[in-house]
Amino acid sequence: MRAALRAYAVLEGEDPVSVLGDLELLLKTTEPTRSATAVYACVDPAERRIALAGAANCPPVLLTRYGANFVETSLSAPLGMLSCWEAPGVELTAEPGDVLVLYTEGLARRFAPALHAGQSALRRAAADAPRDVRLDPDRLCAHLLEQAGGGEPGTDDLVLLAARFE
Repeated sequence: MRAALRAYAVLEGEDPVSVLGDLELLLKTTEPTRSATAVYACVDPAERRIALAGAANCPPVLLTRYGANFVETSLSAPLGMLSCWEAPGVELTAEPGDVLVLYTEGLARRFAPALHAGQSALRRAAADAPRDVRLDPDRLCAHLLEQAGGGEPGTDDLVLLAARFE
């Protein structure tokens, strides 16, 4: 799936909805009994422009000087679940200093067993991080992992990515 996503990203460019739509078609064609969650973001760092689409993935968190908010990208079913996958894309422009945090369900569930409670706790932990921690994506990731229970092994995959915009 990752290799196909990369290939479709090259073919489709800046349209996350098209990338995930192509990925969904591949999944249905090659593995019709499987499903997958995904989020795809296309970022223009110079313009601080972000285009996102998600397929039942955890909503990214955008940290700004005003706090932390979810970027709603999970308004669709997982890939492979419907006869025709479709989701809205989201486009936004980050301000200098904003940080976009993408994460998987595995991290959210380390904050709390219930997914939505874990997502809310993760968002609060990001918002409550000291200012100097929020300025450094590596330190922010370390802070969130520590708040989620440190390095304790979990039962679900864990992916965490933070990108700060200049």
